[in-house]
Amino acid sequence: MADAAHPTAADIDALIVQNLDELRKPGVLTVRPGYEIAGQQLTGQPAIVATVHTKRADLPPSDLLPDHIGNIPVDVREASPHQRLRAHDPAAALVARTFARPESSEPTWPLERELPSGRLLEDPLSATRQALNRDAAVTSPTVSALAAHSRKPHIQYEPPSDAPLDPIETTAAITVSVSPDAGLATLTEFLEGTTESLVIGMYDFTSGRILKMFETVLAGGKKLQMVLDNPAPNETRDQLDKDTVEQLDESLGNSANIVWALNRADVFAAAWEFPFAYHIKVIVRDGTAVWLSSGNLNNSNEPDLASPPTTEDRDWHIIVEDPGLARLFTTYLNRDFESARRHQAASAPDAQAVADAQAKLAAEIQPTPAGLARAPVSNFEKKTFPPMPVKITPLLTPDKLPDDPDKGQYLNNIVQLINGAEQKLFIELQYIEASRGGDYEALLKAIADRIDAGVDVRLIESSRFTDQWIEKMKTQGVDLTAKIARRPSVHNKGFVVDSKIAVVSSQNFSPAGVFDNRDAGVIIENSEVAQYFEAAFLFDWEHSIPVVAR
Repeated sequence: MADAAHPTAADIDALIVQNLDELRKPGVLTVRPGYEIAGQQLTGQPAIVATVHTKRADLPPSDLLPDHIGNIPVDVREASPHQRLRAHDPAAALVARTFARPESSEPTWPLERELPSGRLLEDPLSATRQALNRDAAVTSPTVSALAAHSRKPHIQYEPPSDAPLDPIETTAAITVSVSPDAGLATLTEFLEGTTESLVIGMYDFTSGRILKMFETVLAGGKKLQMVLDNPAPNETRDQLDKDTVEQLDESLGNSANIVWALNRADVFAAAWEFPFAYHIKVIVRDGTAVWLSSGNLNNSNEPDLASPPTTEDRDWHIIVEDPGLARLFTTYLNRDFESARRHQAASAPDAQAVADAQAKLAAEIQPTPAGLARAPVSNFEKKTFPPMPVKITPLLTPDKLPDDPDKGQYLNNIVQLINGAEQKLFIELQYIEASRGGDYEALLKAIADRIDAGVDVRLIESSRFTDQWIEKMKTQGVDLTAKIARRPSVHNKGFVVDSKIAVVSSQNFSPAGVFDNRDAGVIIENSEVAQYFEAAFLFDWEHSIPVVAR
């Protein structure tokens, strides 16, 4: 190595190639250059990262991987479900990845090698590529599903012409809540107040309890209009999204108008506007009030505290009782509905192939280890503020600035917000993907600049997605790892700035989340609202683990 103290990825890859026999152990799937993660913290030490099918404590000495090769540590990690499936059924893994939820995306590692062959994964002669080529050479369900995905026509997104996304200065009653503490109870009260109609844009609707609630509150001819995505099944589901639609259609009859979102991966859509997800979570009630959330209508985002699932996510929710904001969101939801209505698929011949691949992926999920840390219990009750002056900026993707079609409306507003932070910038997100250049990297750079300016910057991510992206941050672009802490079961996408401004939204920090998905949020300029969410954030921060030692 040119510099033993600072080996490059190429140096470590050369070391791997020289020592493949020491790494060819039973159950080892891949090896690659990377950075060591020990005790849930990124050490910053260059390492050989070995993924194994299952970590076991009862292996004979002959099957153990070495602790080091030379002076480079070997970091042994349990494979993800995708990696396990890819090892024995690459075609199913590819279908499951193509039709996966955005949060299931994993970084790619250019120097990752499969074992036992030792070839790079992308090498045409690797076992992985050869298996994919054999599948492509025959007419198989997986090939058909992938071909249908690639051939699906693209409908160019056009925003409404009469609904500018300008800040709204108004006087409005606002209700705030967080899950798991009070999210479901607050949503229930909101829905029970329906007198005429619900207009909805939603990513996932798989809670049986909420489904029954819809049937009850919409009885008697009240109207339901909904655009719904069809993501891979949520692990806490009571039913699939298609089952939700069938039951609502049956119980509400002509009062229900439901269409599948124009997401490229949705087998029930004949065209696509949104390449990765219709990820919005917005309900407009009676044209006068808006419920907007980071969470879906499922059991992990809106858990029933009387019968909680194994995963209870931290999510933020806000209800704004303002006809102007309700009218604005209704305009966009109507636009989405009308566009989707024109492009519904008459049939979904590839649905079974996708479902089969997703089932194979689900079968690779290991049981949750006993004693695994769960999110600590908090007790934040909902809070309703009487009508008060407030400035609200709606945030929508993939919308652009009216005077600059190359600038994203969400990204522009969020970067301005970050740049304006003078004392505190608190952000809680499900995950933060590593830099990929361009405007997305500028978003992460804006956070880094606030750190350099001495602002108290704190970032919380879900433990479930932390390792893969913090390690990638060490290899490319803007490195924020020194300010990131991990916490179990975070699904939130919220900000608090200087105790005066809050953001509640559905946008994740990824190129898809800030540019391409249909997502929605609001910037609320009000100190009372901001301080409610700040208290929840600080509770989570106190019960989180830094990803690098401090």
